[in-house]
Amino acid sequence: MRNALVSAALAALLALIADVRHSAAQFAPFFPPTPQTLAPSNTPPADKAERIRTAPHRSTKARRKHETVRPPPNQRKVAEKNGYKRVSDLVNFPKFFPGLGIIFVKPDTLPLGPFLCFDRRDRLVATVYMVPNKDIDDHKSLEGAGSAAPVDHVSLYFNAGHPGVDVPHYHVVLWHVTKNQESRVAK
Repeated sequence: MRNALVSAALAALLALIADVRHSAAQFAPFFPPTPQTLAPSNTPPADKAERIRTAPHRSTKARRKHETVRPPPNQRKVAEKNGYKRVSDLVNFPKFFPGLGIIFVKPDTLPLGPFLCFDRRDRLVATVYMVPNKDIDDHKSLEGAGSAAPVDHVSLYFNAGHPGVDVPHYHVVLWHVTKNQESRVAK
């Protein structure tokens, strides 16, 4: 088994460093170059006073294209344009909730959500679904909008109810940041 692993590792290493160009191209520096011949021109010969420019004039400084680096769009503003409202504007709820941050939801998707959680710099840190216990007990099939942001880890915990979702429910939290970065919404 060990020999097979060593052989596989060596084969992978060789594949990484091998030159995979066509074999004739590998020896190209050793072959004499073939002379280039130009097709005959049908234009009359130029006067001696007239100069023929063969290549465009280039300044000594290299011209560089300036690329504009734009910052990513403000995710909170994008959510608001898509119909999300701040939960604190809809119900009696704090503007910043420790542990989840500033929470937005589309009112017509209550109670399930998704609820979008932002830090104080308008960066999306989590997406929360609030699944009522009754729906779980009734074995109800649930569908919510997906998240385009990558998910780092998931938390699941019970909540007895709060303004906006008064019934007992579970929070399914899709974290888009690492566990260490969760502190962005701690205070």
